[in-house]
Amino acid sequence: MQTAQTIIKDYRRKRVIVCVTVALVTLVLTLGIRFISQRNINQDRIHDFTHHTVRALDKVLLSLEAQRETLLSLVGIPCSEANLILRKQAAILQTVRSIALIQDGILYCSSVFGSRNVPVSEFVPELPVSESRLLLLTDRWLVKGSPVLIQWSPLASDGNDGVMEVVNIDLITKMILEPQRPQITDVVLRVGDNFLRDGQQVTTTPTFDENASLLEQSSQHYP
Repeated sequence: MQTAQTIIKDYRRKRVIVCVTVALVTLVLTLGIRFISQRNINQDRIHDFTHHTVRALDKVLLSLEAQRETLLSLVGIPCSEANLILRKQAAILQTVRSIALIQDGILYCSSVFGSRNVPVSEFVPELPVSESRLLLLTDRWLVKGSPVLIQWSPLASDGNDGVMEVVNIDLITKMILEPQRPQITDVVLRVGDNFLRDGQQVTTTPTFDENASLLEQSSQHYP
């Protein structure tokens, strides 16, 4: 009789152990599957946000290119005739803070200030140049000390004549550089060797969290 009871107790104990083991394995598998699934969802969200950010900036810059020929045709025209057209174009584009015409390296007409006679290099030392250029700089002209994104379009191969468009970077950073927490904790715009975070100044030496995973997405139009 005692032997039978012992066998029954051992059986029940083993059955409990088996049931608990199966339950633990099921729980671990369920949590593992959920973790992997959530990780994949988070990665997809991060990639989607990155692609959306790059496309949004491309859309802004490509809209400027659509008006390039119209603006380049104004280079050489007296500012008294070109200024109204520049102001209208700046109003149409909306994302542009100002448009300036440069002839022989001299900024002679601005949509904001009208007629000028100042070497463009005083405001942007990198200009003029013979090829199209996208520059992320600190503004020395309109809102001094603030970040500024400049698109330069030369008229001829010598690069002394062209159009300089100053993009409203404050508007763009609010649209594309605000991180979507908790998956994304930081967003940085890089143009050339310069970097910009929303609400901060342009820098050449950005700092990142040592434990953070970094994802970089380049523009196909402005690599």
